[in-house]
Amino acid sequence: MTSMTYARIEDQHQSTSAPESTGRVLLFSVSHHRAPVELREKLAFDHERRSALLQDLRQFATQTVSIATCNRTEVYLVLEPGTDQGTDAITQTIARHANADRSELETASRVETDENAVRHLFRVACGLDSAILGEPQILGQVRDAMMEAHDEGTSGPVLERLFQRALATGKRARARTGISRGAGSISHAAVRLARETVGDLSDKRAVTVGLGEMGCLVARNLYAHGVGRIDVCNRTLERARQIAGDIGGRAVPWDELPEAVYNADIVITATGADSYVITTDHLSSSNGQRHGTRLIIDISVPRNVDPRVGELPNVQLYSIDQLQSVRTQGMQEREREIPRVEAIIQDEVAEYMHWLRSRQLAPIIQDLYAQASSIQQHELDKALRRLGHLPERDQEVVRALAHGIVQKLLHTPVTQLKETDEPEEHADVIGTLFQIDRDY
Repeated sequence: MTSMTYARIEDQHQSTSAPESTGRVLLFSVSHHRAPVELREKLAFDHERRSALLQDLRQFATQTVSIATCNRTEVYLVLEPGTDQGTDAITQTIARHANADRSELETASRVETDENAVRHLFRVACGLDSAILGEPQILGQVRDAMMEAHDEGTSGPVLERLFQRALATGKRARARTGISRGAGSISHAAVRLARETVGDLSDKRAVTVGLGEMGCLVARNLYAHGVGRIDVCNRTLERARQIAGDIGGRAVPWDELPEAVYNADIVITATGADSYVITTDHLSSSNGQRHGTRLIIDISVPRNVDPRVGELPNVQLYSIDQLQSVRTQGMQEREREIPRVEAIIQDEVAEYMHWLRSRQLAPIIQDLYAQASSIQQHELDKALRRLGHLPERDQEVVRALAHGIVQKLLHTPVTQLKETDEPEEHADVIGTLFQIDRDY
């Protein structure tokens, strides 16, 4: 999402005269920490399926946003105010859309609410929750998630403010600390694994399959590490020609992929395909004819390579989960920056939660002032009927006096209410004391 788009969203929020009531923020997360790639690929929804899921979840929530990456699928929701809806129905809904076993999903998922959910998103945006610490691509993925939900009409002011602050936190962490300093990403890990596995790359032939953001990074990193020959394969040949021209490689038409894989020493796949693009048929014919090891690294979710390929002789197959153990350059330096990033996150979480609490209290504060205004007007009308002999200017003085007394009486309790760490409890007390019906 462009900065202009975010400015437009922020303007929409500021122009809202009376914010609607706010429920709880809830996170449902399935990531590389608990879920294997076999489960994560079921949750790797394309745009159409993700949109359907977010719309379906609106039966439980007023706002929904989903982040989808190769390592995680996360759904952020604002639950209906006052709802007793637990996570069972949400889990069941997500499992149905993913065609996944509900019990398996429950075991592999993580659920957080309110401040913990906010802190988790900020850690994600800063790269602290990534498979490769501090990797920078996650910021773009967080931005894209917010933009998609905004365009689909499933987001709202609470989650849009949350994601805006997450992006600002991620940028602040990278600007003020070294959390992203040096080479560190899935693409860097893949190339490092290639070097560790096959040795000198100068006489090797590599094939990159897919030219999205990750695929392009892989191709450029292979080139930077001196691979002898790079074949670039993509469904759109013109795109392959463009990238190949940038790195001195060869563009490979999609229908020639089997031949390219057959002749390669290193194959790295990073496509958005929802089915296998490399199978045993691409490689089995070369068994017994090839000397040395063929390395295949699949960094896609859903997976691009049939797992049975790894059972073939002279083939080493790695999935994205196996890259987590590969330490990229500068990782120790990044790890030393974690406390500084956590301090930034804590500040940002406190600021957002203060905003959220103020927003949650807005309805009862408005009702409190409305009740006081009604009483003020009623008593003024009675008094002014008795003081009808006063000049209009003196009557205005009486009105101002009544208004000032009400405002000063409410100022201190309302200020304390906004500063409290227990807004719901204090709002209930005020609702009881002033007999305000809290239907929110």
